Amino acid sequence: MKRIAFISSNKSEWGGSEYLWYKTALKFSENNFDVLVSVPRWKIIPGQLEDLRRKSIPLYFNTDSSSFKKLFNRFLPSSMQFDYRNDGYESIKKFSPDLTVINQGGNTGGADIMEYCISEGLKFVTISQAANEAKWPDDKLNKKLSEFFPRSEMNYFVSKANLNLTQIQTGQDILNSEIIFNPFNVSYNVNLPYPDDTENYNMANVARHEFYAKGQDILFQVLNEKKWRERNLTVNLFGKGEHSYQVKKLKDYFKLDKINIKGHKDPEEIWKENHALILSSRYEGLPLALVEAMLCRRVSVVTDVSGNREAVTDGINGFLAAAAVPSLLDEAMERAWNRRNEWKQLGEAAGKDIRKKIPEDPVEYFYKKLRAID
Repeated sequence: MKRIAFISSNKSEWGGSEYLWYKTALKFSENNFDVLVSVPRWKIIPGQLEDLRRKSIPLYFNTDSSSFKKLFNRFLPSSMQFDYRNDGYESIKKFSPDLTVINQGGNTGGADIMEYCISEGLKFVTISQAANEAKWPDDKLNKKLSEFFPRSEMNYFVSKANLNLTQIQTGQDILNSEIIFNPFNVSYNVNLPYPDDTENYNMANVARHEFYAKGQDILFQVLNEKKWRERNLTVNLFGKGEHSYQVKKLKDYFKLDKINIKGHKDPEEIWKENHALILSSRYEGLPLALVEAMLCRRVSVVTDVSGNREAVTDGINGFLAAAAVPSLLDEAMERAWNRRNEWKQLGEAAGKDIRKKIPEDPVEYFYKKLRAID
């Protein structure tokens, strides 16, 4: 293998699900492979793409069409609009990669790219970064995925739960599948002291501002209860996203004075000041925020969705809410609160357990997986 293409199908803005392919692309380039990258034209072009260009890695936008097609599409009904793929994927055809890596923000978004690779006789692998019980493929997409997944060289998932749900959603086993891991943003051997302040407890919600995925509205409903208002607990929100305005609006609506909206911050800095992680997600892959919190030896309270159970053992190194609903998140938070004097010890257990699961260098791990493909 000499030529490899990395294609992202995730039309949301740049986030944690993009770093694995991005860093792996850099590693292939550093090892003298010819590399091409193709991504959607996001509204905000992240600095990482400029970094690829500086390193002379060709970069193309796979949602682009020619100007006249864009003009006509403004006036044509959706059923008659021109398909962008023949233009947007033309760069892939010209590059003629030996292997194409298709990164999906979920588990279905790369179907068009898979279809294109099959039609052009290109080898490909897929990465599924999440799976959502509330978002099923329609019959047409189901038939495509049922054909395309078996024709991939390998289908990579970031949690066993995501793989299992994808098999249920397609109604078939995906035998050519493996579990991989996303790169994290803390040192693998980080050893932060536990916060000194035990008079006031700080929990961090480290998540994109997306209610449909990260469920901050669920957390706010719990914190609106009288008992939580009266406790010496502060919740700090780290992150941004398409619902940042609504996050602030809902905080003000509930008059939640003990919620602080902090924006982005380096993870190790977050865990110098916060005692525990709280995630009220409706669906996930395996959240980086959880992995990073556990590496930093912090206890977590998370919903039992997707890969969370694969990292958190309830009552041993963290706490699981049985479902992403306020009453059950409240129940898990209550159990955690009643054991707050044990949070340091539970965090130590979390640090040991996550290191048994996650490789020290997920990029090197994935790089070797791809190199092994004939």
